[in-house]
Amino acid sequence: MILGRDRVTTRPSSPAPVSQPFPVLFGHGVPFPNRDLLRRTPPRIAAILIATLSLIALLTSSWRLALATPGQFASPLPGWQRISATGEGITTLITPPSTTGLVAALGSPMPETDLRTSVKRSVDGGHTWQALDRGLPLDLRLVTGTVAPTDTRSMIVSGVGGLFRLDAGASTWEPIRVPLPTITAIRYDQSDPNHLIAGTELHGNFITRDGGSTWIPSSLGLPHDRYGTIPGAISLAQLQSDSAVWLMATAVAPGVFRSVNGGSSWKPVTTGLAPGGATSVSFHSEADGTAFVTSDRGMALSTDRGQTWTPVASLPPGISPVAVVTEPASPQTWMVVGARGSVVRSTNRGESWVELPSLPRPVGPVFALSPSTTQRATTSPGIARIEGVPVLLAAAAGGVWSLALPPTTPATASRSELASGGRYIQATEHNISARFASAYDRLGGFERFGFPRSEAFVDQGLLVQWFQRGRLEYRPDLQGSPYEVQISLLGDLLLTDRPVPSDPIESTSERRYYPETGMTVENAFLRYFDARGGVDALGYPITPEVSEADRPVQYFQRARLEYLREFAGTAREVQLGLIGDEILRQRGWLE
Repeated sequence: MILGRDRVTTRPSSPAPVSQPFPVLFGHGVPFPNRDLLRRTPPRIAAILIATLSLIALLTSSWRLALATPGQFASPLPGWQRISATGEGITTLITPPSTTGLVAALGSPMPETDLRTSVKRSVDGGHTWQALDRGLPLDLRLVTGTVAPTDTRSMIVSGVGGLFRLDAGASTWEPIRVPLPTITAIRYDQSDPNHLIAGTELHGNFITRDGGSTWIPSSLGLPHDRYGTIPGAISLAQLQSDSAVWLMATAVAPGVFRSVNGGSSWKPVTTGLAPGGATSVSFHSEADGTAFVTSDRGMALSTDRGQTWTPVASLPPGISPVAVVTEPASPQTWMVVGARGSVVRSTNRGESWVELPSLPRPVGPVFALSPSTTQRATTSPGIARIEGVPVLLAAAAGGVWSLALPPTTPATASRSELASGGRYIQATEHNISARFASAYDRLGGFERFGFPRSEAFVDQGLLVQWFQRGRLEYRPDLQGSPYEVQISLLGDLLLTDRPVPSDPIESTSERRYYPETGMTVENAFLRYFDARGGVDALGYPITPEVSEADRPVQYFQRARLEYLREFAGTAREVQLGLIGDEILRQRGWLE
């Protein structure tokens, strides 16, 4: 789905099956009447109806490229995968500010079940988990927690009626025996592991400077009402480049407060913010001074360390955001998670949005982990693993969920790419990079490559972009020459077993032998090969004509040609196979 201020265009998804009078026919998207409806229909009318809809199905199937609606060819992502190793009853996740790969999942007992308090820790981005329950009361309802910045083996968790600490190297939680109200947010100071700030929803904030043994109120500047209620933090954020600057979100107005002295005192921030409480506040992990705040009214952005704010008006209505996540190594890419499970992504700093797979409800915290923390071998059968890509981890519906973000993840239009000659293809929700746009057109355009399946990105030292029928790669060592942009040898990559070269034969007008590979191209394949750029566009043949799925095909270094008997004698009798899609599926980047 392309989501923006002026447009909401739905792309096909995979909703749960529902009872409907006209189920889909043969997967072509054409409704077909069910048996009960046909029984109530006169036989002649029913026959006409079936024939008409069958004809529509055939036509829309044969001409699906010509009749494509926006989003029909959108890159389908593998959806959220539940990590079974964490068990049930998970309510929240905690992780240190740096993307170290450490994540802790906090679980709470549930009425009428045998679930009990649990803490599970992963040090490899969610692949394996270790139970850390010893010392915690079985009936403790955990609310939040925090991981020490210097030694991530140390953690503090908070629940209804208790605060507990796990020291580095210890295996048993120790209670922190201080009479504090239920803590709704807690965070270590990234520059001082003895300094923590804790917030309570109705009793203000508290601060410790001895690692949590003693706490004092820290609510200077926070409002009080006549009943003695002091709104405290339900979300805390600390600026990485200046540890004295903190932001906090409160559930009631004004919603955002700021501290410049490490949380000792606070000032309300109202410039640019709508009245009311907030649901979360965070600093951008890689863009210094950029901050986000969410509320049931939308999302706001600050670029001056949280002093002033601007509403993000492009966010689709009805999202009710509860969290903003920034993608590692991609500062312009933001993801917003809604209270009802919706997830949207912007790759242009919030100018427009695309839809990602939704989370089940209820939704808890969501974190992004970089590829370097998610590549270890998994022993968990409940997590789908894709190497070398960022991953989102979320607490939702009582469990921990993982969503890989490969280069095929839908993107939004790039203003810089458009200004440089690129273009945005709404059908697959990707930009054709300005670096490749002219080569894409010169080498055959849509007929040769199909729609883009990824953004341009660096893969094994080369700038590349994937398309349905191939991949383009930029060669800086050949800059200024006709071979500066080349078509990757995906045929070679896809064909693992090369056939034995044939003996040389004499070439004719209907067949041609290539001694470079010992293969021959004949008849319709040869006519297509010559008309579509020959060796430069398709490479040398690497197989003879073979049969796959009862269809004649022939592999070339850069492509696969397929013969369609149903179009024999027409311009469509030979087509290029979708080998780009096939390899992306092998990598797990497409469903």
